[in-house]
Amino acid sequence: MDKIRILIADDHKILRESLVNYLSQKDRIEVVGEASNGHEALKDALSLAPDVVILDISLPLLNGLDVAARLKDEAPGIKVIILTMHKNEDFVKRAFQSGVAAYLLKENALEELLKAIETVTDGGIYISTKISSIVVSGFLHNANDPGKVSVEPVSPREREILQLLAEGHSNKDIAAILHLSLKTIETHRFNLMHKLGLHSITDLVLYAVRNHIIEV
Repeated sequence: MDKIRILIADDHKILRESLVNYLSQKDRIEVVGEASNGHEALKDALSLAPDVVILDISLPLLNGLDVAARLKDEAPGIKVIILTMHKNEDFVKRAFQSGVAAYLLKENALEELLKAIETVTDGGIYISTKISSIVVSGFLHNANDPGKVSVEPVSPREREILQLLAEGHSNKDIAAILHLSLKTIETHRFNLMHKLGLHSITDLVLYAVRNHIIEV
């Protein structure tokens, strides 16, 4: 039987290494890589083509949900498992909209991770037992409000730049990270501020925190 090839992305080194050690001991699993930020995770996933990518949401440079959305478009065959401490409905909803196949809580990682990996590898969906009630409650709420429509005011590229700005990177730094011209970054920054009605970098950081783009 072929091994399930896994990539793990988490910016907390001790947790990441613990997961690598834990999964590496399982006969059916091969850990093919690990990443400490969203850009590394996306790059490694596209180059290594693992069967499953395990992502934290709060990754620096590019958050886990945006990584998942990019993989959905660029490598739809890769199954994504979100492993996070966040329990609220908004995160769960955004995760599955981004194409993830499983949503797990870090507090239950050792009890549920293997089952989740097997489930998504077999084509299924897995939701941590501790948040299943949140998903049901959200579904019922939305069913009672069919006119409610979620609108994403910024593009994926703008969200990427928004996160980098909120993390404190300069326009020049962002241009280097994304391999874009400084003028392009400045244009995106202007458009972001205009679209969102923001007037300062402080406003931008607050927006990023309130919308779960970065964590503080």
